[in-house]
Amino acid sequence: MSQLTTYPGTRRTRDPEETLERVAVRLGDYGITRLADVTGLDVIGIPVVMSVRPLATTLSVSQGKGATLTLAKVSAAMEAIELWHAEEAVPAAVLEGVGAAELDLPYRVADLEQVPGSLLTDRTRLDWLEAEVLTGGRTLVPRAAVQLGTTAADWRGHHLMASSNGLASGNTLAEATVHALYEQIERDCTSAIAEVPVRERTVIDPASVTDPHCADLIARIRAAGAWLEITDASADRWRPVSCFTAELWMPDMGALIGGAGAHIDPAIALSRALTEAVQSRLTFITGTRDDIDPRVYRDRTAHPPRPAERTAPWTSQGHVPSSTDEEELQRLTALVTAATGTPPMRVDLTAPSAAGDFAVVKTLAPGLAFLARHALPRPE
Repeated sequence: MSQLTTYPGTRRTRDPEETLERVAVRLGDYGITRLADVTGLDVIGIPVVMSVRPLATTLSVSQGKGATLTLAKVSAAMEAIELWHAEEAVPAAVLEGVGAAELDLPYRVADLEQVPGSLLTDRTRLDWLEAEVLTGGRTLVPRAAVQLGTTAADWRGHHLMASSNGLASGNTLAEATVHALYEQIERDCTSAIAEVPVRERTVIDPASVTDPHCADLIARIRAAGAWLEITDASADRWRPVSCFTAELWMPDMGALIGGAGAHIDPAIALSRALTEAVQSRLTFITGTRDDIDPRVYRDRTAHPPRPAERTAPWTSQGHVPSSTDEEELQRLTALVTAATGTPPMRVDLTAPSAAGDFAVVKTLAPGLAFLARHALPRPE
């Protein structure tokens, strides 16, 4: 077990400066040609860094954010490294061309993420690889639910969705898995809140936020002239985990930009939401990411959205985070298992050369909803 230390907006088992030192010497191993500080392209000033990986078969540009430039550099580098692992380090299939009906699985394959209009059935022929069940034991998961990246020679059936949801890294295997599960919980929460009209949401008064780090982030955003709305997207089944969304609007872009975050510490959850919204805005400003929706640039509005009619105060009262990464992992595993009835699973993607420096995992949690981070609908 490794002790967790709280830094602004995050908790880690290793000092960010040391993490950056370990990662920086390996950037070339993962095709990363540069880390670029793009903070100055916006007027907000919260650190955002982009990582460039020209030969990627998914996204060639990844973004990272943080309370400091070092944290943003680590975030950007690890985002790109995670994608490399999902493209290049997925284990070979141990079973090929077999339908789920022929296997004794502890979950329904139909509960995994699927593409719209999926043709998946229990008899769909899939390739399978081994995964660890986080409550104990091993099972099989479809390789198509883990492998990312496409080339001209690739062909995939119209069924499972391979996404970066649940793809995460950390200084240790447990820390990486904790980040992956928090991300999946966050996406489940934002999928639910996306269907809720603003008048029925718990919208937080930004002026009521007392955490010093989050209050500073809010002050920077407001000083730049941004319209800001914070929503408590927490769901009862995920208590005591908090989830927040943050949505920004500024007249120079005219689009509503969102971010989200989940954590057992409400301040860390809110910090993640705020910094991700700023990161998303800079993603559109730089214009370098492969999957940017052109409507962001075309569909401009001259006025901010109508504000919520009433707001609620923010509360910093959360449960005490675990002291070690393994304890935090056990807590989240129990939470996901109770919420879905199925234990989450993990595929360790860590390249042998990276062992000891960091870990990369893909977690699968059948039954959780998924909503892409850059899509946070705000129904009036």
